[in-house]
Amino acid sequence: MIRLAIIVAILVAGLIIGPDITGQQGYVLVAAADYTIETTVTVFLVGVVLFYLLLLLIEWLLGRIFGVSHRTRNWFAGRRRRKALSYTQSGMQALVAEDYATAEKMLLKGTKGNDQALLNYLNAATAAQALGHEEKRDDYLRQAHEQSPGAGLAVGLTQARLQYQQGQLEQALAGVRQLGQEYGSQPALLKLQKDVYFATGEWSSLLTTLEALASQGLIEADEQPLLKQQAYAGWFDSTANADGSEGLITLWQGLSRKEKYQAEILAPLCDRLIGLKAHKEAQQLLLEGLNKQTDPRLLACMTRLQLSDYHPLLTELEKRAKKETLPELHSTLGQLYLKDNKPEAADAHLQQAVALKPCAGDYVLLAGLAEKRKELAKANDYYRHSLALAP
Repeated sequence: MIRLAIIVAILVAGLIIGPDITGQQGYVLVAAADYTIETTVTVFLVGVVLFYLLLLLIEWLLGRIFGVSHRTRNWFAGRRRRKALSYTQSGMQALVAEDYATAEKMLLKGTKGNDQALLNYLNAATAAQALGHEEKRDDYLRQAHEQSPGAGLAVGLTQARLQYQQGQLEQALAGVRQLGQEYGSQPALLKLQKDVYFATGEWSSLLTTLEALASQGLIEADEQPLLKQQAYAGWFDSTANADGSEGLITLWQGLSRKEKYQAEILAPLCDRLIGLKAHKEAQQLLLEGLNKQTDPRLLACMTRLQLSDYHPLLTELEKRAKKETLPELHSTLGQLYLKDNKPEAADAHLQQAVALKPCAGDYVLLAGLAEKRKELAKANDYYRHSLALAP
């Protein structure tokens, strides 16, 4: 538009001043080497304008020629992208429908002409694993990494998750540990680490991961304590099997002071010690735990103890019974007095226990004591109470 305005201005100027200079046209000489051009000023100006118009015409023609070529290239590129998108959509639909062979085929076709083929390779790896082609799965994951070097977390998560699902736990464990070093506490990674650590018995790492999940609000409030108990139970079992009671005591000593005396941790630990016949060690830990809190789980664990001398334990529990009114405490005392061959004291505490909170187990014990005293009517009455409370 500007060019056209310039040309029009030049032509208008020529029309205005042309007649005035007709008689005074001037003289223009252009010399180059042995060549010379002589002409009037008017002819020279007209020649310049025509030359400029010729340049514009050439520019327009070149633009049309190369424009057609550019549009042609864009059309073919767009067609490849449309085909890649169509293949990708078909592959994803087949994957959802669990037609893994079709999914793998279509997703791979969708990588051609697709600059964003990362998802194609990741989903093709999933399809390949479902078909039992582990080598293809790993090859697709390699191509995904090569195609998108910056997507290391996505590729690594997919690989570790597929290995976990396939039961390749050692490889999955190595993968999530490496990802943890490189990417830290990413939400998706933490969730996968939880599953892998649980499956591989990496209990210490699992407990750390559960804390990280809770701090980021990635786990339900009521789910964390349950998983924590399961983790400690698994840790205690593996330690008991490998290192016995000494290993369990060492493990307990390595816990923080806050964790050591939590009933959900101490009770299962003492259960394993009792199972290993380490009754004295279990007794000591249970008494230390009761000094922090009189928890029914610790009391229940005490009833399993087999001791040569129950006096120190009974004395401590009697002191506590004078300060606290808990049915579980009186029930525990009753059961321990039975083990210590003191039926009268046992009967007294069991009576207090059922008065505070009726319990089928306590009524059965009372019935047994009544039978030994030949009080059959009372024994039958206790049995009826126990049956009424039985689930």
